[in-house]
Amino acid sequence: MVESKIRCTTCYNVFNTGKEMGTKATCPMCDSAVLINEKNIVGDIKKQISDLSSKIGNEVKKAITGKTKEKSTLTVKGKKYDKELMDLVFEITKNKTEINLNDSKKIFSKVKDYNDYTVIEKQTVAHIRKKYKFTSEANKWLRNEIRKEAKTRIKDKRVKDPTNEDFKDETPLKMAFTNIKDAYTWENINNLSEKPKSNAQWAGILLSIVFVLGLLSGVMYGLKWNNQEDQWDNNGLSSVHGSVIDENGNAIEGVAVYGGNKQTTTNNQGQYYLYDLQGEEISILFSVEGYKDVSVWMDIRSGSANILEIEIEKGDGNIKLDFRKEIAEPWPPNYALAPIFMISAIITLMGSAAALLQENFKIAITGCLFGIISYGFLIGSILSVVALALLLLDYQKFNNT
Repeated sequence: MVESKIRCTTCYNVFNTGKEMGTKATCPMCDSAVLINEKNIVGDIKKQISDLSSKIGNEVKKAITGKTKEKSTLTVKGKKYDKELMDLVFEITKNKTEINLNDSKKIFSKVKDYNDYTVIEKQTVAHIRKKYKFTSEANKWLRNEIRKEAKTRIKDKRVKDPTNEDFKDETPLKMAFTNIKDAYTWENINNLSEKPKSNAQWAGILLSIVFVLGLLSGVMYGLKWNNQEDQWDNNGLSSVHGSVIDENGNAIEGVAVYGGNKQTTTNNQGQYYLYDLQGEEISILFSVEGYKDVSVWMDIRSGSANILEIEIEKGDGNIKLDFRKEIAEPWPPNYALAPIFMISAIITLMGSAAALLQENFKIAITGCLFGIISYGFLIGSILSVVALALLLLDYQKFNNT
């Protein structure tokens, strides 16, 4: 039988059990029935933090993957074509032989995605019109729209279309930070203040606020738990209570209980209470005539239940017990929250930049999700949810989804 170490959800006592996952075990400290699941199985806290960090890292990697020249083109018989355009046409013509007006509109949306009609895109459109059959209406509409769009197009200062020969491949991380640099220029901020803002841009502004709140949350938690041995707030006074029984389970009245400089006796139900105890651990002595003395060392925590149930035996002598370090620390550890909040805030800033530029929908959405994690004194999480709703309303305005 394989034993697991689980944490009692009532008194935080840690004990071993051989019962299976999904069943209940009885805590020997407080007699509570504890459901055995992954949340209350006590493992290596360092490993749990490492696993959590690894998951966050994988999500970050997925969120900031960018486009490159190599990924954006498709080579056929020595000629390069726009891969997204070709994939779209393959999908359109999978179950039909003729491209209609609605299909032409889909093709045009891919052509104008970066405010740039590149040589490769022109070559791709010419190839599609030559190889695939269009309705006369669809063919005419596509040709006219491309001409009209070319006359009114205002090219971006930075080349963003990966099918453009001047496009420079960058690492995904560098691309994300380049977006931040472009979004928070003085010129772009002025434009935002002077012109009506879209829902996506409002979302970007909210995420900027979330970024600041998230950083502040991280700093505050870091200062609070810096140089502290554990996450327990143990500055106040503590109390210990419980009951004393004999070998038959009967309550014993009149047992003298000594803890620190405090003392009391058990009542007619065998219960005792020690108040105003100082420190993080204490030795408590239980003594009554006709029974063995019991001396117990235990951890005590202010603001939490410190329960100690004792069974004493008839006879002479002294029984010594040591329960220190058996009270498990609640998860997640507060000292791990500071870096989580701050990392999440930085990813939120990336999402804010994407929303302000209306360039990458995936990064913008990811920024909202990490904004919720960054907490920001709860205000940040609420603002992130609002920003997420605004982005979903403006999905079609993004140049690169």
